[in-house]
Amino acid sequence: MAAESHTPQISAGHRTAFIPVLKSDLIPALAEQGMTADQSGDFHTLAAFLGAYFHHDFYDELTDLKDTYAWFSPAGPRPTRRPPDEPEAAYLRLCATLESVMARANFAEFPTAEIERLGGDHPLLDVKTRTPLDAYETIRVFYRGRRTETVAQPNALGFKSKKRFETETFDDVLVFVRFKQPEGTPRRALPLARRRSLPGDAEPGSVMIKLFRNITRLELPTLLPEVKVVMSRKDAVMLGGPALLGGVPVLLNIIPALSVVLVVIGAYLGFSGEVTQDKLMKAVGALSVLVGAGAFMFRQYSNYSFRKLKYQKRVSDNVYFKNVNNNAGVFETLINAAEEQETKEVILAYHSLLTAGPAAGAAELDHRIEAWLKSAFGVEVDFEVSDALSKLEGLGLLAQKEGKIAVVPLGDALARLDTLWDRLYDFTQGRRASAA
Repeated sequence: MAAESHTPQISAGHRTAFIPVLKSDLIPALAEQGMTADQSGDFHTLAAFLGAYFHHDFYDELTDLKDTYAWFSPAGPRPTRRPPDEPEAAYLRLCATLESVMARANFAEFPTAEIERLGGDHPLLDVKTRTPLDAYETIRVFYRGRRTETVAQPNALGFKSKKRFETETFDDVLVFVRFKQPEGTPRRALPLARRRSLPGDAEPGSVMIKLFRNITRLELPTLLPEVKVVMSRKDAVMLGGPALLGGVPVLLNIIPALSVVLVVIGAYLGFSGEVTQDKLMKAVGALSVLVGAGAFMFRQYSNYSFRKLKYQKRVSDNVYFKNVNNNAGVFETLINAAEEQETKEVILAYHSLLTAGPAAGAAELDHRIEAWLKSAFGVEVDFEVSDALSKLEGLGLLAQKEGKIAVVPLGDALARLDTLWDRLYDFTQGRRASAA
């Protein structure tokens, strides 16, 4: 039921196209390698120019995302003007624009089958979760950055135990959810009581987006909407075992105790027999048995409620401290991430071709950049060399030298970017055309 995805699917390896190095660290490291002092200054200027250009380049996507999402936001003010197209067409446009931005920010998407398997036992937090996936029209989960970490499993008291295991960790995870709506029912047409059955009183057909950071694979189920903590097999053994062992003698004493109490009550009401001291003492003892049985059941229920509350708090804390942004605010974060990834890809490709010389082909350039990133920052990246070369060509910075891939000198690159920027805001041509 999810919209067709055009973003890359999850791969078997651990390398992704995401470059997990801050631009503020990457640019100085590149400027110090194979450049003179003058070249280093020009290179910093080039990087700043590229960042400004890509920021402008993403302006249309950001505006379109915000304007389109306003019709699907689960809460907040709605636009007063009618949408330019039908709601479903607007929803598909929202998905297509979001997928394009996320692909440029080097996000990939988990397959639908993997999302459907989320839930069940959660060893990292020692809980079992359940999510009503059928209550939603669409649940999609995207990620970028993927590495293996060794984590410690907390024990029953919340302290880290000696039990450790390896799990995958993702730098960023985005959850995209569309609430289900009955077919043929227009938005806002459902009664208020029906809307309140959705989380946060969201409207049917609305879209919720959440962005998280540093999420392990085992934590993914806790990010899904309406996740619930249920009794695990371990909980059943720990709580049910003592209840069964302690409840058997209690149950054996309840029936005789009830019969004694009923006889005494009947005697007081005059239905049969007389209330003797012996019967009264037996009734008091029987009542003690019943009170003890009730206290035992209440204690077991309290133990389960406390355990469930403790686990729910763990899940809530985990989501609270790792949540980065929500709904429309996510777009700003995504656009910034896409801008930075695009800038870093172009800078890396340009610097390599400028300092290390022309490359015989894309494969050689790809190997150079990946090897340098691993050597300089210890990260393994599946660099998108074809994307970087395409951007360099579009910016007019690519050249050919003796049949190899090369770039123009720094001075020429700055001049071309300056001309390109001036053309972005050249209003004189339009005025001349109007005057003519």
